[in-house]
Amino acid sequence: MTSFVLNRLYSSGGPEILHGTLEVTDGVAHHFLTNGYEDLEAGLETGGLATFQACGISIALPKRGSDGKQDLKFALCNIDGSVSGFLRAALKSVREISLVYREYISTDMAYPSKILRYKVKNGSITATEAQIVAGYFNLLETLWLRFNYTGEFAPGMRYQ
Repeated sequence: MTSFVLNRLYSSGGPEILHGTLEVTDGVAHHFLTNGYEDLEAGLETGGLATFQACGISIALPKRGSDGKQDLKFALCNIDGSVSGFLRAALKSVREISLVYREYISTDMAYPSKILRYKVKNGSITATEAQIVAGYFNLLETLWLRFNYTGEFAPGMRYQ
């Protein structure tokens, strides 16, 4: 039933509404956000329930392509400062921040119809808004072959 409704919504619309939500977490603190004027209670993929706090969010989902730049960009209003303060502290202390985008159909709030997971790459926070860029995988900050072959790691090697 859900896939039929979702296919119809993507192709031609209908009476249902798609609700986009964000979860911003560093593994300890979790912030659940949704765009709009009313809080939204919805089921998670883990079986639990979450209350998504209503706030002003602008979400730009990544376009499909093979260029390797599939970044999610979002801006959120900084009226109460709780989430932007959390983001500012986490970015300053270089903590790993995860972002989960979930999309719900208004007639079925028990489980998300779409789940996308990202890692926050960078961001900027002003007095009025927080702008964050997140991606699937940060290739530029990874090592290849994943290890630095130094004298400590591989004692038989020496630099010439």
